[in-house]
Amino acid sequence: MKINRLVSILLAVVMVFGLFAVTVNAEDAFSDIKGHWAEEIINEWASYKVVNGYPDGTFKPDNYITRAEFAQVVTNLLALTKKADKDFSDVAKDAWYYDAVMCVAKVGIMNGDGNGKFRPDDYITREEALLAYARLVIGVGEDELADDLSMFADGNEVSAWAKDRISALVREGIILGMPDGKLHPKDNITRAELLAMLKQTQKADHNHYFVGDGDTCSICHKSEEETMKFYLGVASGDAKVELTVYNDYSAYVTVPAKAVDASKVSVTVKMQNVATLGVTSAREHSIEIADTGLTGNPNLADWLSNAFTFDTGYVKATIAGEECLYKIVGDQNAELATLRASSDDIIATRDAWKTLTSYITTSSKEANDSYVLIPYGSSLRIGTELLCFEKEDDLKLDNFNDIAALVKNIKDHVKLTTAEAGEWQIEGLLKAGTTLAVSNSVAVLDKDATIRVKGVPAETLATLLSSARAAKSNYELASLLVKAVNDVIGAVNGTTEENPVVVEISFAADK
Repeated sequence: MKINRLVSILLAVVMVFGLFAVTVNAEDAFSDIKGHWAEEIINEWASYKVVNGYPDGTFKPDNYITRAEFAQVVTNLLALTKKADKDFSDVAKDAWYYDAVMCVAKVGIMNGDGNGKFRPDDYITREEALLAYARLVIGVGEDELADDLSMFADGNEVSAWAKDRISALVREGIILGMPDGKLHPKDNITRAELLAMLKQTQKADHNHYFVGDGDTCSICHKSEEETMKFYLGVASGDAKVELTVYNDYSAYVTVPAKAVDASKVSVTVKMQNVATLGVTSAREHSIEIADTGLTGNPNLADWLSNAFTFDTGYVKATIAGEECLYKIVGDQNAELATLRASSDDIIATRDAWKTLTSYITTSSKEANDSYVLIPYGSSLRIGTELLCFEKEDDLKLDNFNDIAALVKNIKDHVKLTTAEAGEWQIEGLLKAGTTLAVSNSVAVLDKDATIRVKGVPAETLATLLSSARAAKSNYELASLLVKAVNDVIGAVNGTTEENPVVVEISFAADK
């Protein structure tokens, strides 16, 4: 189960469609949908057990949804708990929807009418529903989105406050308009129309909601394995630290509260569905490290303690001018720490990562191995410590199953000097030619890339490089690096959308 136990679209849609409805088998036709324009869509979602009919065997596809019902859907989907500190004159504190209305008002997904009212019992209009749906399902951002709806005969009837979001939904193919070529923004939205929106979302970028033992997305019904883009797992016995990046641009990190045999680990890397890197089918490579040079049985809950107390934080990334904001939420579970990083604006995030991959050339190779090549001239500065090359040749890291040799190779190639501290606490330069190989896939950086970070704990990282350089054992080195990671996790925790940790990636201009 994923972070914060997000309630699925399954529960949300069931709530909208009647709390006392009964399940109808997909093969059994609802008595009132034969010939309806959404008959096939309704039967499809019924087969997924996402929607139910009523006790009399009907589905009531043309029934409308109230604003209170829609507020409850949003609250369930986003697991909202914090409430707005304001009141609506038409929302009683003992109303069944009070908490939901206050929660959506707190985060701004649904608001009042400007006159102190929420209008909970009014049917939600199509433009109101589409606006909330955009924020909810694909996280379309507010800023700098073109609001061209001229392709619809009534596009000019859409309220100004909804145009940018609805335009983005149209561009993504989520909404296509009605059969008459209109949007009908002031009309109410029906149960069938909501399912049609969900159907369109299956085809477009969307936030995945993995729910239940099957771990399949409630929207596109693909498994976590199918929607994975990148996976990194480091295991020792039955303890495994995992990083998974999905095709909705979200990332999960899980850390078990277990003691591990530090002397031996296995590392697994997987890639798939990364079209911009020329990777379609799954590529996988595993490495067994029989002797890490580490001793003892450290408990991961102690080594990465900040992961187990993480609440909320923000990281803003700017990649060659394309900006995206990630919200990181922690699941404060004593047995398994889970950090979920997700973006509220899939479109902006997708564009940012596509910009990054546009500076990378990919190819395939026959050998199934993994390595990293760092060209001469690359460097890393943390605070006033600068790590740069000593030897005038490239550094190839390919002996991951021999940690002692790997560490020696790194130390032989680099030297440590001092530099002036700047605005950015961390600044790295990767020269063109930097290469990452995973299984049969090879990705090569085309241009020099500069990576800068600020908002991390400079005081705790100040002597990281010199301490690592002077480490007398692999265990001491590993302890330093893990502590640095733990400190960074702690620094991100508590940051806000207005004051996030900032990461900037820029590329050298053409000569």
